Amino acid sequence: MQRTNLLKTLFFTLSLLALVACDKTNGLEVKTADFTVNHASVYLTKSITFTANDSLGGKEYAWDFGDGNTVTGKYNVTHTYENGGIYLASMSINGFKSTKEITVRKGTLSFRIVNKSSKYFDCLTYIDNYQSGSVNRFYVNPKSQSDTIYSGLASNIGDKHLFGVSFFIENSEYTFLDIKWIDSFKHNDIIVTDTTKVIPRSSHGIPSSIMIKDL
Repeated sequence: MQRTNLLKTLFFTLSLLALVACDKTNGLEVKTADFTVNHASVYLTKSITFTANDSLGGKEYAWDFGDGNTVTGKYNVTHTYENGGIYLASMSINGFKSTKEITVRKGTLSFRIVNKSSKYFDCLTYIDNYQSGSVNRFYVNPKSQSDTIYSGLASNIGDKHLFGVSFFIENSEYTFLDIKWIDSFKHNDIIVTDTTKVIPRSSHGIPSSIMIKDL
């Protein structure tokens, strides 16, 4: 009889422990909906990982990425935004909710022309090539800079792209002496000063370089 009571007590204890464990995996022990992201600001096609600070909620985490996409699942999920913009992502668990602002840039890379020279630029820029690349035409005043320009190119030759530029100064066209490459998923400042060396676009043979200040 005593042995039977001991077995009943042991069975009850094990059942209680199992119930407590089950409750924990159902989110009953989760006390916060706070979460972190590995990138709060990204370029398009770059995925973001969302991770709840409290991982005891099993598969009851309700994620809303702010772009019309939602998912209920684990404490960490990955999402990729398809359009640039500012999104308010949220996570809910066990009656708690937390939000975080996500900035998605409008392309896979960005650049500016930073004009530190005394010359006025009429710029024509392209990435990779004129036919299938990203082409932009804009003006940059002396001691000024262009707006941030985004390119939505897919990375077709690794994560680097050929950057081409023409500077129209006093009705003549010039370009950099050296080939420039820019990186995907990064911002690139193209800096021009009075001592930057350029070459005429219309030159034949081996062109002579000239500094911006001497144009």
